[in-house]
Amino acid sequence: MELVEREVPLALLSVLAEQARDGHGRAVLVSGPVAAGKSVLLHDFADLALSLGMLTLSALASEAERHLPLGVVRQLVDDAPLDEEDRTRAVELIERGVHAARHQGPGARMDAGIVHGLCTVLLELAERCPLFLSVDDVEQADQASLTCLAYLARRLNNARVLAAFTHSGHGCDTDFRFGADLLRQPNCHRVEVTPLSPAGVRALTAQHLGEAVADERSADWYAYSGGNPLLVEALVRDHLGGGEAGPRYREAVLSCLRRSCPDMLRALNGYVVLGEWDHLDGLVDLSPARTTEAVHALIAGGLLTMDGFRHEAARSAVAGAIEADELARLHARAAFHAHERGAGTTVVAGHLLHVDAPARGGVLQEPWALPALEDAAAHALRDGAADRAVDCLRLARTVCADPLRRSRITAALIRAEWSINPGVSSGRLGELVEAMRKGCLRGADALTLARALLWHGRFEQAQEVLGHLAGSGQTTDPETATELQITRRRLRHTYPSFLAALGPRSGAGRPPTHSVSADRRLQAVSALAAVLSEGPHHEAVGVAQRVLHGTRPDELSTETVESALLTLAYSGRAERATAWCDLFLDRMEARHTPSRRARLGAVRAEIALRRGDLSDARRYASEALATLPAISWGVTVGAPLSTLILATTAMGRYDEAQTYLDHRVPEAMFETRYGMHYHYARARFGLATGYLEMALEDLRRCGAKLSQWGMDTPGLIPWRTDAAEVYLGLGRPEDARRMLAEQSAKFTFMPNRVRGTASRVLAGASAPAHRPTLLRQAAELLQSDDGDRYELALAFADLARAYRTLGEFRRAAAAERRAVIVAADCHAEALVRGLAVESATALPAPSDGGDGLTEAERRVAQMAAVGCSNREIAEGLHVTVSTVEQHLTRTYRKLRISRRADLPPLLGGPVTGDLTEARRR
Repeated sequence: MELVEREVPLALLSVLAEQARDGHGRAVLVSGPVAAGKSVLLHDFADLALSLGMLTLSALASEAERHLPLGVVRQLVDDAPLDEEDRTRAVELIERGVHAARHQGPGARMDAGIVHGLCTVLLELAERCPLFLSVDDVEQADQASLTCLAYLARRLNNARVLAAFTHSGHGCDTDFRFGADLLRQPNCHRVEVTPLSPAGVRALTAQHLGEAVADERSADWYAYSGGNPLLVEALVRDHLGGGEAGPRYREAVLSCLRRSCPDMLRALNGYVVLGEWDHLDGLVDLSPARTTEAVHALIAGGLLTMDGFRHEAARSAVAGAIEADELARLHARAAFHAHERGAGTTVVAGHLLHVDAPARGGVLQEPWALPALEDAAAHALRDGAADRAVDCLRLARTVCADPLRRSRITAALIRAEWSINPGVSSGRLGELVEAMRKGCLRGADALTLARALLWHGRFEQAQEVLGHLAGSGQTTDPETATELQITRRRLRHTYPSFLAALGPRSGAGRPPTHSVSADRRLQAVSALAAVLSEGPHHEAVGVAQRVLHGTRPDELSTETVESALLTLAYSGRAERATAWCDLFLDRMEARHTPSRRARLGAVRAEIALRRGDLSDARRYASEALATLPAISWGVTVGAPLSTLILATTAMGRYDEAQTYLDHRVPEAMFETRYGMHYHYARARFGLATGYLEMALEDLRRCGAKLSQWGMDTPGLIPWRTDAAEVYLGLGRPEDARRMLAEQSAKFTFMPNRVRGTASRVLAGASAPAHRPTLLRQAAELLQSDDGDRYELALAFADLARAYRTLGEFRRAAAAERRAVIVAADCHAEALVRGLAVESATALPAPSDGGDGLTEAERRVAQMAAVGCSNREIAEGLHVTVSTVEQHLTRTYRKLRISRRADLPPLLGGPVTGDLTEARRR
């Protein structure tokens, strides 16, 4: 370590050394904070003492050798150039002293003759050559050596000796009398070694790293070190190694701790546990005065400020150095003290969570421990800290001996784990089923179990739990009554086959709810159930919006928000649902609730799909499945999977859609609403890829289940419209018209998206002359605020085909331009490519533009300009790939270009220009 800002101590030592050399012996107590550079100061001064003609004898005291009598004196004697007679005499005195100390035991007084003899040996040596005696960390010296050194210090007046002792002057060594006795001597002086100033840190940094780095980093390093030279040196070495406050810094922090007094260590360990200075003395069993002294010493040493650790790396180093048993003991004591002084349950539980198994028996058997853990878990859930709630409940469940209470805790644990990963709790469901059979699980907790079993597709056990609830005849409290009503409605719109298991509904009207959040949840699930059974109506939409407006982040319930958003989406209010869903997703950013975010992401994906935003639908659904493993979704995996299949199919990514169809799904899913979404998605894939009979079978199954469940509303799944489209593909227009007529007659009110799509399909089953009118009506409905951009692109594409059939090519070109723009905006790439092929093959050949291209070359170039591959061009024009390549080669030569990217601006043309712009976007 380089000496910086040590000129004053060195100058004082030099003056005292000159006085000692002239026969006026001096003693010096060099004090300062731990690792402030005291040892380095004496080491460097030894070279200066040599230049003054003084002989240096040095010793290092150590806590590890404190039990060795006269150990420090032996180091001085061994270091001294004594003649054989003096060395023999000194060794004999030391051996006598050691023998006496061991037989008399600790605390015995050293024989005065031995002390005098040893000091005489050193003083006689000083008569031949001036001495510089250096004892480092004198507070760690054994008592016998301290007796000799004190005796020597009192006899230095006329000796040619400068005796220097380093001592960590942190003020917390109240039992260290050597320093106090020494400073009473008239020939003794104190030398203070203080931490470096900001300028000193900069100078030390510049010595190693240069001026530029010193200017950039010294201010931060002063903040991290408090001017402690050892810590500054460590920061420099970490910087040279490419890091910042890295391993060298952490090692230096621990080195400071090893040099500290016991009070400092206890205070620092206690601070790591408490995280505050208040109540520290009670935790570490120190008096307030000694605690204050220890804290001040830690601050002076550069380890702490009054606000805590100077760097997180310092905190982690100290925490990692505490033995596990000691850390558990401190946390157990902290829990007791926190409870006794009336601290919040969050604080108490925080300490209980760090108590290891051997220490748990005492503290967790206290009557206040379990209630503290349960209450802290409830607070954590309200604050969005689901992982902390899970930790509290898992610990509470481990130590709870009462079966009834344990079952209640387990149910609460399942609810907490649900926010993170529903799959984690699946192994505990069997335990709760057994508890229910024994009468240890009741009311709302039993309903929690039923919902979890349904989620994981364990329908037989779910049926048993629901049947038990229906037949128990127990008087229901307000919470259970509310949860029963919520469960009925959830079964109604998600698991309709199990609604009968709860038996007939008792009473009329809504039950009195036990909380505002529960009331909102009841309103939301009721609105969704109403929309799915009765179709869209303004009352349900109003309820959903009021619920969303009143739900705050601290009471965020995924079920409440999810039900309200789907109510809007299935009522044809997808645009409003988008804004609300984005708002709640933003609120979840700071909360560690992966399950909630994944479920809400799946809802956002479905909403995007209904608006025709294929890319967003694919992105949100993919993120949802990546956030939560597929196995943890249970039967609800049908929601994100169905959206992915529908979106990638519409985008023309059939291979990707096939991979999602290859995912294994639980068979139980097909007894839920999610299974109907999956049937519908598989049918759309079959329709797009030519598997029409399979698609029709999926749609029939979907329709039959929805009708059986009383959920046959086109706002949910317009299966009749798609069945009509399949019939058209099979060449059965009469059946297509029949399906559409049945849907129109059965449902007087349908969302614009459904009506527009039905008009588009009906046009395909109508006479050519009637198609444009129907398709224009479809486009008008689909481009409304709650329309569907992808369906709108299909409507414009069909309108272009209808106009071509009638020979109205100019109108066809205009419709096709709009179709391409909308399709490109939706990322419906297959539709864009298909329109390019149709344009090149169906439109009349454009007139010669003066560029020398033949009609065939121009058509090939137009299709290449919008991104069609050579194979797609060949298939569209019914020529070979080789012919396409030859046309393109001649086109490049005639137009004097070398690549496809140069084709669009040179070709021009009304249709191709718009196709090019769409591809560019």
